[in-house]
Amino acid sequence: MANLKLQGSTYHARLVIPKDVRSKFSNKSELWGSTGTGDKRKAAIIGAEMVAAWKREIYTARTGLNVREWTKEWAKELRQASAKPVDDDLPSDREVAEGIMIDQLEGMVQDRQITVPEAKAAFEVAIGRRVVLADHKDDYLKQYRNHNIKTQVAYKAAVERFLKRFDNDQEVTPKNLKLWVDAMANDENLAAKTITRMIGQAETFWNYLVEYEIVPRDPNPFTHAKLAVPKSATKKNEVKPFTAGEVVEFLRSPVAQADAQLSLLITLGMFTGARIEELAMLKKAALDLNEEVIHFKGTKTKAAVREVPMHPVLVPILSALVADRSDEYVIHGLNIDARGERGKALGKRFGRLKTDMGFKGRDKVFHSIRKTVGTLLEQAGVVEGVASDILGHEKKTITYGLYSGGSSMQQKRDAVHKIAYPAV
Repeated sequence: MANLKLQGSTYHARLVIPKDVRSKFSNKSELWGSTGTGDKRKAAIIGAEMVAAWKREIYTARTGLNVREWTKEWAKELRQASAKPVDDDLPSDREVAEGIMIDQLEGMVQDRQITVPEAKAAFEVAIGRRVVLADHKDDYLKQYRNHNIKTQVAYKAAVERFLKRFDNDQEVTPKNLKLWVDAMANDENLAAKTITRMIGQAETFWNYLVEYEIVPRDPNPFTHAKLAVPKSATKKNEVKPFTAGEVVEFLRSPVAQADAQLSLLITLGMFTGARIEELAMLKKAALDLNEEVIHFKGTKTKAAVREVPMHPVLVPILSALVADRSDEYVIHGLNIDARGERGKALGKRFGRLKTDMGFKGRDKVFHSIRKTVGTLLEQAGVVEGVASDILGHEKKTITYGLYSGGSSMQQKRDAVHKIAYPAV
């Protein structure tokens, strides 16, 4: 045992105290104690008990009592301890370590620092019978590091929601999974679409643990649970379009007239049908004034990456904006939030405007302007495939969706020019 030192005829146990907690041990750099024996094998057992007790004091001094960290340290000790006894009359290092850990757990239970179930779980984690799922979260999320910030945040939030419910792999049973899904629907009132996404992302995390042999492949609790969204889950409100006249009313409102960013957002939306975040992230470099084309990078699907002709109303507006070199973005002055988005605050301002103008439901939002454009295109006789290419929708049919190279620029230009509003 590396922590033993012979002084005279008696072995002493020793442990270096980490610098960050020495102030709580009278600024000592080491802890020393006599094992009371000169027999090295016996001293090793006694010394191990002493060192383990000291380590617990150090952990407690540093973190209060962080059972998870304490358990991780014990798991490390047990992995390093030999399971083969040096002498038939003495237990193996691992047996000694397990005995010490059990004594300490019993002591924590008696001191009411942890409960009996918590002690049992800690023991099973330390000996490898249970897996602390949160210990593998960071490695799992690394595979999404090259995705956009919004996607990274979404996956992180989903896996943390799962980990908040399930501490270790033994808790992930078909029954508990069903209870979790029911709780999301009935206690948290999450929408059915959100619950479906949470189930899918939790299963993806579990499959990662299986792939890396962190948890057993069989039985798979997700497969056996056959999870389904409860009928009690709320349905997402269907977004309805504004009329062309209602959009014009927004643009003419005193609020929009006094808010240049909001006015520009509405104007761009009503003549492109673009999503709010697409407009908020649109850079002047994406505007081709010679060809009068807007290049959208998209924020959702592959189809969202598209080229949309400028409506005649937008050409002079965008030309003036490009001439202003004070900001690289078309809608200037917006901040990028932690999710990598610029449009959230502007969307809230539109939300307050539409509420003040009498549209209080969730079925009429900024996205409704996108539906207004779709409606105007349909009413103007624009074929669905051309409208899909303008709005950035995936085409449903195999012929157009899989084999077509898309509408021509002239087809899209003719269609965009048919977008008309009253008295603009």
